[in-house]
Amino acid sequence: MNYWNKIPLFRIILPFLMGIIIAFHFQLSTIYLCIIILAAVIGILYISYFKRYFSSFSKRWIFGILINLLFVVFGVLITQQHKPVNKRFHFEKYSSSASIVVLKEDIVTKTKSYKCEVEVIAVKSGDDWRNTQGKAILYLAKDSLAELLTYGDKLFINGKWKTIENPSNPAQFNYKNFLLNSNITAQQYLQSINWKLISFSENNTLRKLAFVYQKKLLTHLEFHFQNEELAVISALLLGYKDLLDRETIMIYSSSGAMHVLAVSGLHVGIIYLLLNSLFLFFEKFKYGKYLKAVFLILSLWAYALLTGLSPSVLRAATMFSFIIIGSALKRETNIYNTLAASAFVLLLYNPYILLQVGFQLSYAAVLGIVYLQPKLYKLMYTKYWLLDKIWAITTVSIAAQLATFPLGMYYFHQFPNYFLLSNLFVIPLATFIIGGGVLLFVISAIPIFSGFLALIVNKLLLLLNFSVQWVEALPHSLSLGISITVLETIIIYTIIILFFSSIIKWKPRLLQLSLALVIFFMILQLKEQYDTQQQSYFIVYDVPKQRAIDFVDGNTNYFIANDDLKNNQNTMRFHIMHYRWEKRVTKSTLVPNLFQEKNYFRNGNFIQFLDQKILLWDKDFEKPTTALYFDYIIVSEKARLDFININCKQVIIDSSVPKYKWEQIKKECLKWDIPFYNVSTEGAYLFELNSS
Repeated sequence: MNYWNKIPLFRIILPFLMGIIIAFHFQLSTIYLCIIILAAVIGILYISYFKRYFSSFSKRWIFGILINLLFVVFGVLITQQHKPVNKRFHFEKYSSSASIVVLKEDIVTKTKSYKCEVEVIAVKSGDDWRNTQGKAILYLAKDSLAELLTYGDKLFINGKWKTIENPSNPAQFNYKNFLLNSNITAQQYLQSINWKLISFSENNTLRKLAFVYQKKLLTHLEFHFQNEELAVISALLLGYKDLLDRETIMIYSSSGAMHVLAVSGLHVGIIYLLLNSLFLFFEKFKYGKYLKAVFLILSLWAYALLTGLSPSVLRAATMFSFIIIGSALKRETNIYNTLAASAFVLLLYNPYILLQVGFQLSYAAVLGIVYLQPKLYKLMYTKYWLLDKIWAITTVSIAAQLATFPLGMYYFHQFPNYFLLSNLFVIPLATFIIGGGVLLFVISAIPIFSGFLALIVNKLLLLLNFSVQWVEALPHSLSLGISITVLETIIIYTIIILFFSSIIKWKPRLLQLSLALVIFFMILQLKEQYDTQQQSYFIVYDVPKQRAIDFVDGNTNYFIANDDLKNNQNTMRFHIMHYRWEKRVTKSTLVPNLFQEKNYFRNGNFIQFLDQKILLWDKDFEKPTTALYFDYIIVSEKARLDFININCKQVIIDSSVPKYKWEQIKKECLKWDIPFYNVSTEGAYLFELNSS
């Protein structure tokens, strides 16, 4: 209890987080919320004035309840103010086909367009222009002028904003919610004739300077590095990931080293440790610790500036700034208070940051390192310096992984099995590369020294890439297809906390409780496994311009698609794999034209799945001369429908059917009074035959 009283900010942020979560799911009356706040404040003042009557232990809980209620309601109010729907002058509240926007970032090059985040500052409503607010995504057709656009440029655009659609397949990545977490609610694509430049940016804001300096530093890196080494150091040092190819990202992800390619807490932490050692001499002077704190904070924010002030770096810089301030004020023992204060500031600025995976992973990793690493480190002592450093790095990796792996499994359905091995190389190499890269920028004006240093850093990058590729190539380097629920994620975290608390403080009852939760977790898993064995369904996915159909019997899947889709891991993972993992489908067979197995039979266009008769109607289907009945007809490609001699309960138009064919198919279905479903416009079609 005494220790709990030492971390008041940590205690306060818990009800504040609860209020934010409530506001995500419900829209509450602002008037009622203000009445609750007023009542709580009056109650707190009353108790404070008559504290002698409330000082006894039996009545102390009343004050605690009021304080917690106050911060819950405060969290709700702050979050509701940030909801785009509650903003009075949000651009989507006006019907308009013309807008004025300001770029909030430099353009990002895509395959067929340029992408940028914009602030909509005005829209034309009727004959009048209205000042507005709100963010959106703008895609511009590639041309020579669009290529020159940068942060702060102002554009006139002629086009209607489109609301970002919900995912069209079950369990698919929710891009709409992902953008909503950054307060982005709409998007549109424009040809060159539908926009014009009003003015280039003349506003030398801090963020503008950040992008300018990031490009200058990137030019320095391009002079010294090439190919994969350039891509990795650009991402590792500057947070610039446009040069990374998909293969490199997958290799780093599979080996458990993906965190080094996203500038975040690890990189800011490395910079902090390097500079903290460099500025150690300040502590010899009077008030030196305060001067060191000022230099550290300025240096961290200068680094954040050089990396483009990305949200992850801003998050980490804020976190470490509070840690530095706490350390200077001799608050090292109160690190949880310090972390809570930094999180509180970030959430006040934008409550939606709580839903960002990076925010959750960052704070989980830091809390894990702060709490677990010292305990793990003390489990083994060695007098050998090298072994001691290896053990220290290992315990940092273990602590961070223990704190983040439940979130990793929940969000990404995977676990890097050799994360300890990869981080044994990655963390030290990343430390030297970041330190060498920063020093390279400092001495770039001295060609002899900068060339020699660049050669050393290049060798370190080669070693980093080689070590990551070696770990990734090991058998079973990545466990894929893991599926856990929110409840199971919470249970895993509770087990970790109880287990380590019982070991560190030796409380057998906590150990017993953690083991009981392990048993409960296993029961949940067995129940899910049993449900998996009972499931039978087929689903027609919405994959643009593709036929993609799963027939699932238990945990076995029969897949109908072409080889191009089957071998395109990016498309498969984005549209299909997450639902398979959620349904625990472990075996998938790409079905040929003639195939039979247990409850599934296919002969060309004809399929019998359990008691369902299904016809695949494509351009190669030849109409029968005798009457046939099907439960379902799945229309693909450029099929020409004619229901003479054919009847069914439901027609499903899959995503391979061209848009110009939709109306023809619909007219034919209406003519014969047959229900139809268009996957391209309505999302994936799912029919469950026998699902418990």
